[in-house]
Amino acid sequence: MSMRCAVTIRLAATSLLAIGATTLPAAAQAQEHGLSQPAMPLSDALQRIGAHWNKPLDIDPDAVKGMTANAVVDARSEKDAVRQATRGLDVAVQVDTDGRIAILNDIVVVAQRDEAETNVMVRNTSTSSRLGQSLREQARNTQVISSKLLEQQQARSLQEALTNAGGVVVNTVTTLGSPTYTVRGFTSNGAVNGIASPSSSAFAAGASVPLPNIERIEVLKGPDAILLGADSLGGTVNIVTKKPSADELLYVSGDVGSFGLVRGTVDANRAISDDNRWSARIIASAGKADHNFGGYRGNEDYLFAPSLRFKNATTDAIVSATVSTQFFGMTPYDILNLTNKQLYPLPVNQPIITEDQFVRLGNTQFNAEITQKVADWLTIVARGQHLNNTVGARNYSPGARGTKAGDILFLLSGSQQKSRADNLDGYARIRFATGAVRHKILAGFNYLNTETAQNEASPSPAPVTYNILTQTPKPPLYATSFALSFTQPVTQNGWYGQYLAEFWKLHLTAGLRGNSGTTNFNIVGQPSQSYSSSKVTTNYGAVVDITDSLSVFGSVASGFTLTFVLDFNKTKLPDNRTRNAETGFKWDLFDKRVLLTASWFSLRQSTLLARDPLHRGFSIATPGQLNRGIDINLSGEPIKGLSVTAAYTRTTFKYLAPNSVIGTIIYAQPRDLYNVYASYQRPVSDTVKLGLGGGVNGNSSSSIDGFGTWYVPPSVQANLNAFASIGKLDINFGVRNLFDRINYGPTRLSLYVPYRETRNWRLTVGYRFR
Repeated sequence: MSMRCAVTIRLAATSLLAIGATTLPAAAQAQEHGLSQPAMPLSDALQRIGAHWNKPLDIDPDAVKGMTANAVVDARSEKDAVRQATRGLDVAVQVDTDGRIAILNDIVVVAQRDEAETNVMVRNTSTSSRLGQSLREQARNTQVISSKLLEQQQARSLQEALTNAGGVVVNTVTTLGSPTYTVRGFTSNGAVNGIASPSSSAFAAGASVPLPNIERIEVLKGPDAILLGADSLGGTVNIVTKKPSADELLYVSGDVGSFGLVRGTVDANRAISDDNRWSARIIASAGKADHNFGGYRGNEDYLFAPSLRFKNATTDAIVSATVSTQFFGMTPYDILNLTNKQLYPLPVNQPIITEDQFVRLGNTQFNAEITQKVADWLTIVARGQHLNNTVGARNYSPGARGTKAGDILFLLSGSQQKSRADNLDGYARIRFATGAVRHKILAGFNYLNTETAQNEASPSPAPVTYNILTQTPKPPLYATSFALSFTQPVTQNGWYGQYLAEFWKLHLTAGLRGNSGTTNFNIVGQPSQSYSSSKVTTNYGAVVDITDSLSVFGSVASGFTLTFVLDFNKTKLPDNRTRNAETGFKWDLFDKRVLLTASWFSLRQSTLLARDPLHRGFSIATPGQLNRGIDINLSGEPIKGLSVTAAYTRTTFKYLAPNSVIGTIIYAQPRDLYNVYASYQRPVSDTVKLGLGGGVNGNSSSSIDGFGTWYVPPSVQANLNAFASIGKLDINFGVRNLFDRINYGPTRLSLYVPYRETRNWRLTVGYRFR
């Protein structure tokens, strides 16, 4: 058997034991008494297990040489005994069709395609768990959106992808259409490849990564997500980019669709050395649309993403680059008529003022990471990231109401922003055992340095009154000259440590993170100001395996966000402190082909920043809020060919104290969020496979202001896809918003109520050359 064939993910292999094993009378008798044995050489332990259940074992001597088995406690089956004995060891367990169990070498010598590219259900995290735990083993609710699922759904933007994420609300409350989001009611700045970067711009980390280069989206919910950075209090979204592998791949696809959509993508990957240890990948895409569903400029994007990888038994090193340019046409919107509390009767496809309003995002990102196994007990990981972003905006932003019906005072917005970020993250992970207890200790350090420069239109254009009903008068031209408004350099340091202890059916974790930061405000024409803050946060978690398929978990953490926002008097607003808790269960169903996770959470923050009602453009500090709710996620393949993903979150929001400035209702946050998507594919011949997929996503109503004066109605959208694979040819035809329902997004402004997409179609054709 080749080394490559021997490589198997242990969790998937052990799930097959229940299917492949045949019960013998002697085994049934042994199960009644169970098996317990102390830690001992792995070869001896496996032989004892085989003899106890009278079953043959195929053991690779080189795979188990020098290894010590874990203690086995009251195992009721050979499957359970092997699982206990080999947990945490670099061996793979395979089951042949005749029930014979093989113990093989689990060291992956060459790089292979990640499971997120081939499966809808993902069991292992890629970069978010520094302790190397699977989703089942983590003391938090983690949801993974695979690129395979996004491919089936024909998702084309981060906003579309995150409709699969429970508890995540994508921001649509500004005319810039900024791809930012909240997780369980709190803003998250996101992460890319496990590196969390507090963002000084209106865009979250990862928003600048086009979907063709995304391998998976890890939605890290719950208290432990704070370990990835102090700014993600309710959770965070970790974008993982695609990696090279030794598999040869050349896939070309093209899209056409509504509103003049045209797109092409090339994904080329292969080993570039004779021993398959060096591999390279290039992903390139280009696409544009004539206009969006509101009649504004269509989205346009270009991507070039090369990467190089070296992988052997002890080293995994990856260097990659992402160069992209994206244009986002302004999000279509309507305006609320305060007289009758109804939206103005404007056609959905009619732009307000002009159609050429947009925001441009340019991104150049370099990543490097290395995982080095120094010894069986020691692994070192180092990551680095350099990012340059440019943002340009050109739009008319509604600012106030006039005295005449339909008169709106628009601000002629024009701005340019440049930001740079350098991020280093490294840690060492040690593992060892003392008797029946397995330990992992992790210590690491993070360094972040960013600088943002903001340019504003010069001279600042005067507001213009425009009537949205009569479409008069003719609007002024956009600004053509810009001047520096401010610069904001930020330096943050973080150190962290984690400890994991596992014994019997218990997994206990504890963590510390220290954050310190300094920022400077260099506002043109004003004295420079500098601020520094530091804080240590803690988190604790536990997982208890009730059965081989069911576990319960709980975690609690303190959080801290360094606030660098100034009020109207140029005084820094107070930092934010949080206390977050979560408890729930994880249940493997259908012979571990489906994972169900359900949890209850409670998130509390001390301070909430709100818009200053007296001074436009400034913020004030108000009492914090308490968010509590339930979060349910399901993903997997209950029967062969049928894939299902679903999520439901219900959250209750309330302020810690009444506030006359912002009201008593948490606005722009729906109480209920839900989504479900299922697809079924079946071969009809040796070369032809047909399939159908469909889903529904939506949310409950949400208040526009803190007093419940106006509400955005509930939203629901149905999507449908039909698939066909004919030899190497793939065809996917989809219709989004099948019933052409008029939906609106959450908003904080009665002057800006954003529409969600109208009915549209997409056709994707792909061909596998290799």
